[in-house]
Amino acid sequence: MQQMRGVSLQEQMFSGPVFPLLIRLSLPIFAGMLFQLLYNITDTIWISWIDLEDPSLVGGIGIIFPLIFLFMALGNGLMVGTASLVARAVGEQNEEHLDAAADSGLFMGLLITVVMVVGGYVFKDALVGGLGAEGAYYERALEYFTYVLPGAAFIFMQNTLIGVLQGEGLVNYVMRSMIIGTVLNIVLDPVFIFLFGWGVKGAALATVLAQGIGFLYVVYVFLAGKTRVPIHIRLSGIRGKVMAEIFSVGFPQTLGQAIMSLSFLIFNRIVIAIDPLALTAFTLCGRFDQAILMPIFAVASALVTMMGQNFGRRLYDRMLIIWHVALRVSVATVAVIVLAIVLFAPRIFSLFTDVPEVLSYAVAQVRTMEYAFIFASFGILGRSFFQAIGKGWAGLLLVLLRLVLLAVPAVLLFVYVFDLGIRGVWFGLVFANVSTALTAALWVPRTIRSMMEREPMPALR
Repeated sequence: MQQMRGVSLQEQMFSGPVFPLLIRLSLPIFAGMLFQLLYNITDTIWISWIDLEDPSLVGGIGIIFPLIFLFMALGNGLMVGTASLVARAVGEQNEEHLDAAADSGLFMGLLITVVMVVGGYVFKDALVGGLGAEGAYYERALEYFTYVLPGAAFIFMQNTLIGVLQGEGLVNYVMRSMIIGTVLNIVLDPVFIFLFGWGVKGAALATVLAQGIGFLYVVYVFLAGKTRVPIHIRLSGIRGKVMAEIFSVGFPQTLGQAIMSLSFLIFNRIVIAIDPLALTAFTLCGRFDQAILMPIFAVASALVTMMGQNFGRRLYDRMLIIWHVALRVSVATVAVIVLAIVLFAPRIFSLFTDVPEVLSYAVAQVRTMEYAFIFASFGILGRSFFQAIGKGWAGLLLVLLRLVLLAVPAVLLFVYVFDLGIRGVWFGLVFANVSTALTAALWVPRTIRSMMEREPMPALR
């Protein structure tokens, strides 16, 4: 039965309507993201309920977020690099790369795990202290980091295998693994935190156990023969060329996430210097921005699979169609969400703050900036396109253009030269998003058309 579904998916991948396939590959990823968002909210609630009068509980864990973000960035790099390799290999029918994809990716994940986990335990005191944690905040942060660190192994290994599934287009298994881990975490949190009385340590251990079970589910998918790519678990299955391919896409992805994190640290410093209440609003709006971006990221995930496989098969005309359909879906979806947030902004943000100044900043920000997320689709999907065809560094250029070359200088110019205050931050980010969108809108189709001119396309069957 699985084989029949695989054949059906493959037939859809290379011929037939693009829109239904895009939705088929995007919706499971979007569903998984929604569950993870739910976990982030409930996890914070459970931890805060340990002692509602102790701000160091949530604050201490928040302090080590940059370290958690680093693990996530490395894991995402492995996932995207592996997905791109597998998608292209499926299209090319390159059995050598497919045969070595899982083992080579897992070996890379194992190396990263050893370095990060061992290094994390050796330098944990310096790392937590270096993030500015003091007193009770330091104790909470150190306790959580100590017990959550082993989960890094599951992040790297699971993301590698998820990359294989994504590259093949088996996204329903990806969704199930995300939901299994998330639901288990939500259930285990109150048990470990309150029933066992483990507090912050319990929250960390619940996360590790849930990640481990999610990883075991993905391993089961492979061992049950539901994938085209096998797991051999042997050194002979590791290929240097395959690891180089994964690295060439995965490392720019990780670096791009690091650049985004550093850029927003700069923006936060600028905003807090203008008005600390503006930073509260900026952070609050950022939570909604993530919800707006989720549909784009889901489409971008599907784009890596579809573009990669059709690139491997050299169906360049179909790639152009995929690009335009993906853009239309993303733009239309985001436009609806943005319009709803803009129209109901006062009511929405009044649920989260009673401070008039924060509410005023938040409403003004979304009514100035949110429209730019319609243009963000171009940059995000453009980056995924280049990742899909194995040009991870080109995708990184779009990140550098938006943040380093445009956003940071524009914000500094509008705030400090034109003296626009907080509006200067908003205008700078809008300018960067629109400019990057125009670049991607020209660059991606031109790249595809240049492929058409260089290389004849095979006949469609």
